[in-house]
Amino acid sequence: MRAITVLLVLFPFLGRAQNAAPVVDITGASVDLLAGTVTVTYDLSDTENDPCNVHFHASTDAGFSFMEDTQLATGSIGADITPANGLSITWPYSGIVDIQSVTVRVSADDGHTPDIQAMVDQVLEATVAARLANIAIPRHYQSAPAGLAQVRDSIWQQFSSAGLQTVATPVPYNGSFSDNVMGRQPGFINEARTFTVDAHYDAVANVPGADDNATGVVATLEIARILSQYTFKNSIRYIGFTFEEQGLIGSQYHVQSDFPEWETHDGTLNMEMIGYYSDEPNSQTVPAGFDFLFPDAVAAIEADEYRGNFLTVVGNTNSQSLINTYSNACDQYVPTLRHITLEVPGNGTIAPDLRRSDHASFWDEGIQALMLTDGSNFRNANYHTPNDVVATIDITFLTQNTKATLATAAILAEPINMGADQFDLANAVGITEKGLVRTMVVYPVPLYSGCAEDVLHIKVDHVQQARFGLFDLSGRNAVHEQLLQVGKDGTFHFSVGGLAAGLYVLRMNSEGGTTAVKVEVR
Repeated sequence: MRAITVLLVLFPFLGRAQNAAPVVDITGASVDLLAGTVTVTYDLSDTENDPCNVHFHASTDAGFSFMEDTQLATGSIGADITPANGLSITWPYSGIVDIQSVTVRVSADDGHTPDIQAMVDQVLEATVAARLANIAIPRHYQSAPAGLAQVRDSIWQQFSSAGLQTVATPVPYNGSFSDNVMGRQPGFINEARTFTVDAHYDAVANVPGADDNATGVVATLEIARILSQYTFKNSIRYIGFTFEEQGLIGSQYHVQSDFPEWETHDGTLNMEMIGYYSDEPNSQTVPAGFDFLFPDAVAAIEADEYRGNFLTVVGNTNSQSLINTYSNACDQYVPTLRHITLEVPGNGTIAPDLRRSDHASFWDEGIQALMLTDGSNFRNANYHTPNDVVATIDITFLTQNTKATLATAAILAEPINMGADQFDLANAVGITEKGLVRTMVVYPVPLYSGCAEDVLHIKVDHVQQARFGLFDLSGRNAVHEQLLQVGKDGTFHFSVGGLAAGLYVLRMNSEGGTTAVKVEVR
């Protein structure tokens, strides 16, 4: 027979530690409805025992975003918090009708910035080549809808496997629907500030579209896979756009109707054909009038005998800072990648050839955006033909372009060495209906003669029926929820047979509210 002891605390949803990042463990929470406060207790540890910056956030949408106003929170929060156990934060919440619907998060960073070069070095040619073979298939909404759906599903699966908040948004066109697929990686400090990494995944009819635009999709997936392993101050959206070949339909739909009101958009990295490379003289042409609009760029191309051996970085006037960031990232993290930058006036209407991809939809909404391209038909003679196959792609060049875009995205999102934990206040101690006095006591086993082993005997004032469930400290069900009626002795009897020794949390839901207590099984 085992003894079962009870402590008035609640279980945490354990945060994900990353390398030498600080570790946050929420050990308890309570809600005072009369005072309108939430108090969270937590333990903070750090391998190097560095003082940490501690942040507190709250969510009313089940943890999708943490955008509630927590500026009035006090306690062990802010800069220079020494790692210790038993730290606490008190938040005087306001304007929230149902505090039980709130999820709170405590996060901490130790001020050490993760190495972007280490992120860049994870982009490998073998992985890029394998991805390209899977994406470069016919995929068109009329001539190859199954292929389009297959690639869409692959993008969804990759985003979901990376732990991103993945959403598929149907986009209408010409009596058909196809999905924009988005994977969101929320920032931990400035969540509203968002940067986008994207590529369109459709192709024109009856072509494999290796360069146009399987290369961009491959890069987007690789960047999402790698950066999702890290935490950032700002948010990143990874997007596979549909219906680009029909006139930027997918990206236009996105910028006009797919943004939450609280989200700001500070930059987009749009990859449009980034895998065709040629070191042959005269393999690169330029559109008419470019020598007038971009004399320095054309002079550089001419000086290298018009070789198609560079990435073109295209931005508009509003995107000059983004151009600079990308160029600097190339120089620092992928120094062997030759790149040429173009700044088109206004929204690019003076140079229509520079508006032929999804970045233009962002330009038209006043959002900074770049088109990253190998020059499409001004270099690649296979453009929009059945000859646009994997064998024509330069994997080294594609890998370098992926690395440069990854580095830029990481710089923009601002990596941070952070650990975090979050907790659902539906499980908090002390949440009761206003004015209802209720105490909850769980007695050691066995208290009464004739009781079976491993049964919790629970006495609750003013409650005749309730649902009880038992969870381990990671939030998983240890004993599934049971609807119980109060017994003749005035107690509930909850069977917990077969449990391993350790700590658990008993949660009770009744008309009066929710209460949770920690149970120790010895």
